[in-house]
Amino acid sequence: MFNSLEDRTDPRFKHLLGKKVRFTCEGVSHTGTLDFAGINDFLHHKFQVTISRTPFWPVDPESIEEV
Repeated sequence: MFNSLEDRTDPRFKHLLGKKVRFTCEGVSHTGTLDFAGINDFLHHKFQVTISRTPFWPVDPESIEEV
């Protein structure tokens, strides 16, 4: 059964869903509305952040912060 992005989001970041966040991916800073933050087991098994419906990986979870 397919779980929603909210269900699959790492519990450390669920409180940020729908909020504006900033994070770093491969040395580049990105900002947008958080849709998902967690391991993407379906595609690449790396920590992924999806903002404004755009996925980014690999992301260091420690770089995620609310704006």
